[in-house]
Order: sequence, then structure tokens, then C-alpha cells
Amino acid sequence: MCAAACLSAVASAAKPGPRGAFPLLCTPWTEDAALDIPVLVAEAEFVASCGADGVIWPTAGEVLGNLSREEYEAGLEALAVRAAKPGFSPTLTAICPGSTSQDAVSRGAFVEALAKRTGARMAILARPPDDAKTQADIEAHYRAFASAVSCPVIIQTYNGKSPQPDVDLLLKLAREFPAVYGWVKEESPGGKVNARIAQLAAAPEIKTVFSGWGAKGLLHQGPRLGTRGVITQRPAYADVLSFIMRRIEAGADASDASLAGAYADYLLMCNLGEVFDASSDAMRGPHLYVLQRRGVFKNRLTRVHAPKDDPKGRKWIMKDFPLSPAEMAEIDARLARLAAYAPRSCKAALQTRSMPQE
Repeated sequence: MCAAACLSAVASAAKPGPRGAFPLLCTPWTEDAALDIPVLVAEAEFVASCGADGVIWPTAGEVLGNLSREEYEAGLEALAVRAAKPGFSPTLTAICPGSTSQDAVSRGAFVEALAKRTGARMAILARPPDDAKTQADIEAHYRAFASAVSCPVIIQTYNGKSPQPDVDLLLKLAREFPAVYGWVKEESPGGKVNARIAQLAAAPEIKTVFSGWGAKGLLHQGPRLGTRGVITQRPAYADVLSFIMRRIEAGADASDASLAGAYADYLLMCNLGEVFDASSDAMRGPHLYVLQRRGVFKNRLTRVHAPKDDPKGRKWIMKDFPLSPAEMAEIDARLARLAAYAPRSCKAALQTRSMPQE
């Protein structure tokens, strides 16, 4: 086991391990369609300055669709090197999905070796592999993971392709591998999620249940059901998410004005996806502008696959997210409400930086 890099079995028995606000980083791209590693590291530093407890990268969709294995490893390498240095307190968490169990476990083995080599405190977020068909397949997968890693593994329960791990299986894994399992991002679809959260949170084997779903159920799931963490691709709002989790940890619920107000401010920012992109789950789009305004991102570009008949024969094309002056003014007005939660460096950026009008 990696005593310096990963949390030991003794530590996991004494402390809850990963919990709190764990924002997923938005992947930054250069104009020539390359992974922008310096900006990725700067984004992690911003999230850390916001008081977040964890930093996660990349998204599962990017791992399986948009990132090469070389880019995946290079990005995590740069993040781990930074996380191992002073002034970085969040747990660096790597997403390790796979189209097959073997693919996902190999990514976990890479993370294990990276943690040992750099000394970074790391964890893993791992959903069931896409090729799992039965509960037995899922159990075999996570047993293979436990043989390859020693740091905490947060099990994400839903990926839309394979069955969800049963609650009984999650408890069984946590009992047998207490240093590796016992952390769950419960993100079941439909009406199942809250009942499963309550069941998991009440189980002594489970150390932390994380809310997902873009944190849109957090105000109920945290105070009422017992989630003590949140995982969502909202790094631009890491400061308000951290504030919300601290209030929940202190025992506040929806009757608490400071918690309810912060949560309303957070939802006001999330709503930008509907306002400008006709989607309630637009995790990039206008939020990339917010990352610009907060002094983190240089552009609002997203890398996507070029069509098969692309006349230039490109593998990738870059999509920008243009905004009118009126749209930028609307985002800025909403963003101003987050000043109370912002780290000092971010406040200075907001006060002195003006975005170019388009």
C-alpha cells in the first residue's frame, strides 16, 4: 500500500476520507485543439483556493470519447505534480471509467503508480464498466479494482449503460475492502436516488455518500438524507459549493437563511445552461465565460469530433460559445451575487478584469 500517497486502512477507520465539495474540472482546450495543461492546473489551483475538499478530472465522457490515453495520463501527471506541492489541500481524484473492466482497472493501476511516484494524495471515481451485464460482473470488476489500487475509490452508481450496483453489493465491498470502498456517488435515475441515499447513509460501512445530479437535489439530500459530499462539473462555482457543504456539515437545513440563500445563488448560475443553451445540463457553454471572468480560462472553446466528411480531413474541430453584450451583462449580474463566497484572488480578478465585448 502507498502509505504517503493514498489513505491507509488505519486512516480510513479513523477518518471519513473523501467528503465535502468535489468539483469536476472543465477540460480546457487550446485554439489548435490540444489539451491546455497549464490552464488545467490553474483551474485546479482555483478550485483549491475556493476551499474545495476535492478536485476531479476528467469527465467519463471525455475519457471514453474525447481524450487520448496519452492526454489523459499527461493531464493527471501535471495535476498530481501540483497536488503534491505545498499550498494544495484538496484530494486529487481521477475518473477511471472504461468500455471494458480491463480498460478501467488499467487506468486505476496508472493512478496508483502516479500517487506513489509523486506523493500526491489521490482518490478514484469509478462507475461500473460499460460491458457489465450482471451484479456478478460488477462485483468482479470492483474486486479487480481493489487488487490494483489502495487509495479510496468512490463508486458512481449509474452510467446509463450497465446495471447499477445493488446497495447490498456496495455494503459488501465496503466491509471487505474498508480502505478502498465505502464512498459512493449515488446518482440513480428517476425516483430511486433518494431512497438509495437514505439507505446508504444509514449504513455504518459507508463513510460518505455524495450527491450528484448537478447538485440540484443537494439541499434535500444533504440535510435530510445524509449526503456529506457533492460531485458535479461546476468548478466555476467551487466557492459557493464549498460554503454550502460547510453549512450542511454544521447542521443547517433549508430553514437556514445563509444556506438557502447560497443554494439559490448556486442554482441561479446553473440556470445559465437553460437561458443560453436550451439545456438544463449544459456544463460548459456559458459556464466557460464564468471561468474566464474568474481569471481561469483563456477561451470558451470545446473540442468535438469533426464530421466524417470534413473537407479538411480534421479529427477535431473547435466550437466556440459566442455571447452578445447583453448576455455577458446578464451573466456578470448573476456572478456578482457570488462575491460573498469568492476567494480574495478571484474578487480582485472580477473587480479589475473586463471581458472583450463581442
